[in-house]
Amino acid sequence: MSRWTLQPVPADGDYLVFGLPYAGTGASSFSRWPRRFGGGRFCAVQPPGRENRFGEDTVGSHQEFAEGLAAGIADRLDRPYALIGHCGAVPFLLQTAAHLERQGLPVPQRLFASGWGAPHKGLYGRLNFADLAEVDLVAEIEERCAALGYRLHAEFVEIAAETMLADLRVQRGYRAEALPSRDIPVSVIGWTEDRVVPQDAVWPGWEECADATFHVLEGDHWEFLRCPEALRDLVEHEMSATVSA
Repeated sequence: MSRWTLQPVPADGDYLVFGLPYAGTGASSFSRWPRRFGGGRFCAVQPPGRENRFGEDTVGSHQEFAEGLAAGIADRLDRPYALIGHCGAVPFLLQTAAHLERQGLPVPQRLFASGWGAPHKGLYGRLNFADLAEVDLVAEIEERCAALGYRLHAEFVEIAAETMLADLRVQRGYRAEALPSRDIPVSVIGWTEDRVVPQDAVWPGWEECADATFHVLEGDHWEFLRCPEALRDLVEHEMSATVSA
């Protein structure tokens, strides 16, 4: 089992979807997802520095992440697969796909980029422009937990805030210099009630750098983690089409 997945990569299923967590979260943020995808079709990615990998240093760059993840899953890319990420996970998703392509490894049949705008136009979301010395990341974590209907012990909130700070620092250095080719299509997803990255900030420019299709789903910024039926159906439709092609 790779350290880069919280659970073993499913051995069956006609396709596989790897979920990349975003700032301050780990693989457990996808806790609702596996039961939504039957037949061993979903696997959550676990970056270093969080949850069961808390004792490890967090990655220092998007490329370091891409190299680590690619090495961790390379021997399990024996069937059609996709990468999916939300908000700040999207740059890591793109960097990983580009790295896999450059290394001549099996590439994703599709990327699902949720709640993030065209990568070459910059960063998105208030926290990526806030003064990190001033922002209250503990409050940010508590607000996120409240939105999802659960509470964390104070000690774990502090840990998550430290992880989020490390992730935001890495994100500040992102430049869209390594993008996957247009041979890897991207499903770009916006959310009707997203106040973090509004849907009208999501669409512009994607067609300049990717073979992109655009989708609007009902919900707020956190709806992605709930894996609503519409999101699951979109992923299943696109991946089933790939398998049957």
